[in-house]
Amino acid sequence: MSGRALYLASTPMIALEAAGAALAHGGPAQLVLIEDFDLAEQLAALLQRWSDNPFETIHRLPGRHTEHTLDAGDDRHGVGDFLHRIRVKRDLRRQTLAAIRHIDTQFGPDSVWVGNDRKVETQYALHLASQRLADRPGRYLDDGLYSYLGDVRQRPLIRRIDWLVKRIIYGRWWHRGKQAGTSPWIAESWLAFPGQAIDQDPRRRHHALPASWFTGRPFLRLSALAAKQFVVDRAGLRRCESVLVLPHSNQLVANPALAGNLRAFVDAASARGQCVAIKYHPRESQPDPAGLLAGSNTLALPTLLPMELLLPLLRCGALVTGEGSTALLAASWLRPDLKVFDLGLSRGGYAARAAELFARNGITKADDNLPGFIGPD
Repeated sequence: MSGRALYLASTPMIALEAAGAALAHGGPAQLVLIEDFDLAEQLAALLQRWSDNPFETIHRLPGRHTEHTLDAGDDRHGVGDFLHRIRVKRDLRRQTLAAIRHIDTQFGPDSVWVGNDRKVETQYALHLASQRLADRPGRYLDDGLYSYLGDVRQRPLIRRIDWLVKRIIYGRWWHRGKQAGTSPWIAESWLAFPGQAIDQDPRRRHHALPASWFTGRPFLRLSALAAKQFVVDRAGLRRCESVLVLPHSNQLVANPALAGNLRAFVDAASARGQCVAIKYHPRESQPDPAGLLAGSNTLALPTLLPMELLLPLLRCGALVTGEGSTALLAASWLRPDLKVFDLGLSRGGYAARAAELFARNGITKADDNLPGFIGPD
């Protein structure tokens, strides 16, 4: 039996990893969902309805999505809008830190599990537990591509300014980490591919995150429950031979030929009598920006539902393809029977680094493997 564990998640993926870790380790566990994403309320309700829910309490604390919700419909502009946003953020942050302090006092965790130890909220929870225990309580959970590639953009000047401001506001406990999972409170890292992670510091123990935590009957039950809550056509999805996990439509707008290539792939699959499931990016505001759902052999998947919860519902041997997405790594890792390809829509920078990571893990470019799909020029 493990000690008391507190889990903090600011993305759906980390919340699911936290659930898997809490199930595996046993012992009293609580989850803090930081509302940086608009699925937080629905995800909390889903976990609470789950028969295998390992958390005695699930807390929802304000985050970026809460800030945007409070600002919605506001008619302020210019300096007035800027100052208003600062006040909203400051007030919500005070509420959040007070709640974390209360959780630490009442629950007294022996370990604090995080997927992003560069957030104020997670650092404060780690700091409080460290002070109380006089030890390093931190456990870092795989944060997808960021664990292996680092940040999308390196902005040293902005990060330096951010560090100075937060040091002034919060004091000496605030730390600026160049890489997630390397703050001074972290004693262990749990990663799907520990040997490929950027962080190889021997001062931290690096564990292989077991795929079995997410492939057993409990997570199958969670996937079935999520499908019901999000009204997923499970029978229709099982008929689909292909799943497209698409990047934000901004990438398609930047190069209209790419949307045409995707439509050609969908049309080619339809001509062969094959169904294609389409999952648009969670931040899409339009229902079908690439015009891929017009055909009769397509199935729209809920944009907000994490791909990790859809994986158990896919047919054996289904094809999954997307663009520079952690979902591809998860699909290849958790479902080795699936055929997983990278669309390769972007050629430089972060996308090129992601392609190299994918190739090391058996995920190749789609243009040579998907009938009807023509890769970018």
